[in-house]
Amino acid sequence: MKKKAALLLLMTAVIFSVASCMGTSENTNSENNTEIASEDISEQESITEENAEEGLTFEDLSKYSYYFSSGAGGWGEEFVIERDGYFKGSFHDSDMGDTGEGYPNGTVYSSSYTGYFTDLKQIDEYSYEMKLKEISYEDVSGEEELIRDVRYIYTDSYCLGGNDTFKIYLPGTPLSTFSEDVQMWIMYANNNDTELTIPIIVDEKNQYGICTTERLSALEDATMNYEHYKESYDYYCELATEANTTLDMKINAQIRYEIADECLNYLWHLVRYNVEEDEFDKILEEQRTWIKDKEAQAQAEMDEWQGGSFAPVAYADTLAELTMERCEVLLEYLK
Repeated sequence: MKKKAALLLLMTAVIFSVASCMGTSENTNSENNTEIASEDISEQESITEENAEEGLTFEDLSKYSYYFSSGAGGWGEEFVIERDGYFKGSFHDSDMGDTGEGYPNGTVYSSSYTGYFTDLKQIDEYSYEMKLKEISYEDVSGEEELIRDVRYIYTDSYCLGGNDTFKIYLPGTPLSTFSEDVQMWIMYANNNDTELTIPIIVDEKNQYGICTTERLSALEDATMNYEHYKESYDYYCELATEANTTLDMKINAQIRYEIADECLNYLWHLVRYNVEEDEFDKILEEQRTWIKDKEAQAQAEMDEWQGGSFAPVAYADTLAELTMERCEVLLEYLK
């Protein structure tokens, strides 16, 4: 079972709980991905914004959350942009009536991705343009798998997967600037009949309008998502007491570790972009040391069982506990 697949139900709840609070290829990871898996730390390669003019910057764009949906619920996509142009997002759609053998609870379409925008430049008084340099997906588009009686079908991004040039329009832009199709996409978010009241991103090739809402603070985002992950983690801790076989214990411990590791990566991303650079350098070194210590402790716990059937349970259980504890430490760095 894929690591990500084991957590899709959790991640869907997390992503769209964030969206509701805000108003709303085949690569597995980019080489420049800023995420930090607990087993693999790499420092992000800097991408310089080539924009000599004063005006809108990626740091300005990082203050918003971007969402694309029908406005009627059921499906939606959300992403954020960081101050260096890095973006991260997810798409989700579901059809609970689309059932079959092995998936009586319906079908979910899902996409998780990262990438970079570059070359942000001003076009006129109200608009800017940027290029999509790369986009990488966690799962191969078109692949399917069954998870807890639900069929998951992996897809590409709906709103970012079909073009490499995007326009940003600022508040005050006359609505007459846009086609009826674009106006349809933004009508529920915009609060004026004649001009924009929010920044939007437009894919003019496909006539998509991507809306914005003010982004949560890093601490608000981290706290809310940590609580979601912790709730799921605690649920599996309770299930662990009901496990009757070593195999059940092993699966449960592995799921708890995967949940904790996903939480760690989510919080690390927020730390990476929301603490001062000199402080982050210290945290990065501390994180590297923690990873070595975590692995050593887990290995020591496993060795105590001398290759017995419970050894992998002890190993995964230790990793889960230490990783969840580390999440609490990262949360503190954002306070």
